[in-house]
Amino acid sequence: YLIHIVKRITGQTVTDFIYEMLYSDARTLLMHSKLSIQEITSLLHFSDQSSFGKFFKRKAGLSPIDFRKQMK
Repeated sequence: YLIHIVKRITGQTVTDFIYEMLYSDARTLLMHSKLSIQEITSLLHFSDQSSFGKFFKRKAGLSPIDFRKQMK
């Protein structure tokens, strides 16, 4: 039932919706906090920094470090 509701409201699959929310949280933390990349990785429940970096680069086209530098 949840799958159908999310798809109808957002037009996305549940997985895509979750990834989009996770990416949004990651961007916010990178732009508006002084947390380290490792702390953000942990806060967002990624298994390790490499996994977070790969996820973020797929979504943003930049590594988390490069994204943060670009936002300054």
